[in-house]
Amino acid sequence: MIEVAQFKARLIEFDALRENDEIEEKTVGHIAPHYNDRWPAHLHSSVRNALNSAGINRLYKHQAKAIDLSLRGTDVVLESPTASGKTLAFTTPMLDSLIRDRSSHALMIYPMKALAYDQRAQIEQLCSLLSIESFPYDGDTEQEHRQLLRDSPPQILFTNPEYLNMSFLGWRDKWEDFLRKLRYVVIDEIHEYHGFFGGNMALLLRRFFLHLKRIGASPRMFLSTATCANAAEHARNLTGRDVEVVSARDVLRPKRHYFFVNPSIPDHNYRDILRLRVEKAALAILAQGLRVLVFCPTKRFLEQAYSDCARLVEENGFARDRIVPFHADLMSEERQRIQQGIRDGEIDVVFTTNALELGLDIGGLDGVILAGFPPRITSAWQQIGRAGRKWDKDAFVLFYAMNDPIDHFYVGNLHAFLTKPFDELVVDTGNEGLIQNHLNSLVNESSEDLNESDKTILGAPFFQAARNFTGMVPRGFKPQQILKMRGGFDKPVELRFRNEVLGQISEVRRFREAYIGAIFTFFGQKYRVHSHLAGAIELERAELNHRTDPKFYTVLYQKEVFDGFGYGDFEIIYGTLDLIMNFTGYSEVNEHTGEVVGQFGNGGSAYSKANLHGFWINFPSSESTSTGIGALEHMIRVGAMFVIPADPFDTSTYSRSSEDSAAFYYENYPTGIGIAKKLFEVWPNALKKGIEIAEDCRCRLGCPNCIQPAKSYKISNTEIDKVRGVELAETLFAATENGEDRRFQT
Repeated sequence: MIEVAQFKARLIEFDALRENDEIEEKTVGHIAPHYNDRWPAHLHSSVRNALNSAGINRLYKHQAKAIDLSLRGTDVVLESPTASGKTLAFTTPMLDSLIRDRSSHALMIYPMKALAYDQRAQIEQLCSLLSIESFPYDGDTEQEHRQLLRDSPPQILFTNPEYLNMSFLGWRDKWEDFLRKLRYVVIDEIHEYHGFFGGNMALLLRRFFLHLKRIGASPRMFLSTATCANAAEHARNLTGRDVEVVSARDVLRPKRHYFFVNPSIPDHNYRDILRLRVEKAALAILAQGLRVLVFCPTKRFLEQAYSDCARLVEENGFARDRIVPFHADLMSEERQRIQQGIRDGEIDVVFTTNALELGLDIGGLDGVILAGFPPRITSAWQQIGRAGRKWDKDAFVLFYAMNDPIDHFYVGNLHAFLTKPFDELVVDTGNEGLIQNHLNSLVNESSEDLNESDKTILGAPFFQAARNFTGMVPRGFKPQQILKMRGGFDKPVELRFRNEVLGQISEVRRFREAYIGAIFTFFGQKYRVHSHLAGAIELERAELNHRTDPKFYTVLYQKEVFDGFGYGDFEIIYGTLDLIMNFTGYSEVNEHTGEVVGQFGNGGSAYSKANLHGFWINFPSSESTSTGIGALEHMIRVGAMFVIPADPFDTSTYSRSSEDSAAFYYENYPTGIGIAKKLFEVWPNALKKGIEIAEDCRCRLGCPNCIQPAKSYKISNTEIDKVRGVELAETLFAATENGEDRRFQT
């Protein structure tokens, strides 16, 4: 068990914590699991004997229910917390299916390679007891093994969405025997599939199931998730198939101690000192005899932290081989060696990127360190879930905030983070842009014309688009090879510093934040943008105490209205928008003195997007609107983080105060990914959550702990007034009390 006072004292002793740090703490108690009395009646005796031989003598109740449903031929989605036995729940009926027909196959699909390897390691003992072979088929699979796997596939193959698309469909003729005898499909971690990636995955699965129908294969499905509030709905939207949900969301939980830290560090050297704090925390954990994963924001941060910590470890007399780095660029054999070393207890501290975020099942880990908050709340929960995977053992979560408003926000709102409901995930299979990207592949895969029965598999929008398709796919061309599953429609832009690639950002972020001359902050480090090259941004060192404030003139044109309600002078709308953002220059400010040291008219450029799906509120023009709309805009943005699955990269907000005053929340991808539509359905909950967080904060007008800095590029941070924003929101809610007086629908 972890003694909290002693643990904190050790962190202070090693200078990982300091007395003047802002530290929020909370311990979340233990809920023990419930066990089932007997094995499912239809389970094959060989599988039951293998489970007993592996030391598995009983099941949790939710495992038994999910296994029983799957054995009866039902497609199942299991929602339960991390470390609740989801892997055993889908492995057991899968092995039952394979043992009954030795010529049959199963396909297990994972969003990340590290997760697929970990899952294979988990089921390996059971497979060996039943003489069932498994193998991964992904980007790490050597060429000679690929040919062998296609010619003589094992009963179980592990893959990812990219290779399901490029190989199993792109080269489907080479997988004919495997696919015809496919009896079981597992899709784990379905909460990873939403937004742009989720829409792509949903269309890919529809293509896959259509091909299986063509060749006479009809496998059972088992899906699982740890962090999805609408598991049944999401699974149906993702696959197009009816599923039955088994839920254990609130019936078991390990005991975890949370420490959210806003360290007292000077702004000009924040990133380097924070990294040193993380390194010393790792050292304190070694001294305490604990085992931990350290999640780093970038590979560069990881490499520096590991290198410095390795030196500190030796200086303090610890064994250097007890700490290792782990990231996706390691060779496959090295990644697998490290994962096995973690399992075997030979490694105590692992510095990693999000490559170990999903599915790593190690009961012996005592905690996780988060160097900066992940891009998504679901990612934070996945990283937290790597520790505390034994129900009789405590775990800790130590989060260090980067010098970033979002990070500071979560330190100031630990309770809101811990009590936030899981997201109701959305995928939009009607997105016109995504459908167009998949049409060539669908045509390539369809050896016959579509018929009406295919509509139930493809869904009406995809089916109709395919029916109307008049293009030609050249003979021998495989369009699957150029289909991009992840990321947006824009090509990512590389960030380069002294010939080193630091990372990537989107084209819209390049325009908004990385204009030439900008002081650009990337994971806590300040750089100045020197130049733009084809597909890249060249950076140089920036003055540590300076910042740049851009000047934009943004115009959002309201186009088509899909749905909406009128409440007196207020209108709540869901529809499409066209965006034009004009950059007119920037000012440079000395942050220590507040002095404007330069004004630069580096304008003339513009960024435009058409057909963006958005949610917006039209307000009557008044003094309260003009003074409160900026804060209300950001209350919606903050509240939406706790109500809908809104990645920071997927959405933006904007507000204008004029004769046509409005606050907008819109998607960054054309033709819709489902987020704006979801907010239209639950906007009162989002706004109320934003108000709650603002009112709970001790600030007078608004601060990073309650209202994020303005993203509208029109209303400055000094003009954000949370008091007036709350008043405006209350006026809006009062207008809705009598119900709508008009409806807008296409």
